[in-house]
Amino acid sequence: MSVWLAALLAPVSPPPVPEAPAPRYYFILFAGQSVPFHPRTAHTWATFVKTTPGADGKLAVEHVTISWLPAQGPVQPLRVRPVAGKNYTLEETFAKAEHNGSRMSMWGPFETDALRYELAVEQVRTLNSGAVRFRSIDSFCGNRKVQHCVHAVTYADPNLQHLIQPVLRVGEPDTSKLAAKYAKSGAFVGTQTHDWLLPVLGLDQHPLVRREPGERIPRRWQ
Repeated sequence: MSVWLAALLAPVSPPPVPEAPAPRYYFILFAGQSVPFHPRTAHTWATFVKTTPGADGKLAVEHVTISWLPAQGPVQPLRVRPVAGKNYTLEETFAKAEHNGSRMSMWGPFETDALRYELAVEQVRTLNSGAVRFRSIDSFCGNRKVQHCVHAVTYADPNLQHLIQPVLRVGEPDTSKLAAKYAKSGAFVGTQTHDWLLPVLGLDQHPLVRREPGERIPRRWQ
């Protein structure tokens, strides 16, 4: 058999299937507090986003929010005994903040990685399990059964979860410092914000103040 005939009769390998585009991940940090400032209104929360391109060209968007507050009633900053907590959705958190007359700040959306998204999903699962309670001053010994809103967020980060007190004061000023800690620890893929996510998540429907990590935010007491 001639070489050309053998080549003609040889089985033809199918063309390689192109790899599906990899998912991408994003992180948004929020803070709110009333103006004038009342400690019970101060809150820090975060949303983690996963986007997956489909074969049809459409983008599937999944997101989880860590927003840890008392299940009933307002925050009581000086309360010693922990109370039942609840992890609120993003829209529930906006509703509570707007009810309190809070000014709300936002850092991001920044691109992050799969590990931090997966840790956030696991943290939400833990908070929803009933195994964790809420207290404004949670613990100085790393007891994860009692958490405040900031620790609930930072426990989902591999480089910040060890911090005994991620912030020294509550509300927008120290959440801005926390955003700088995220940036310094390598949590973000660059400093670009991905603003196309704002309408996708409905963030354009709320009066959010855009902030830079580490930006100084004066606190107004009156």
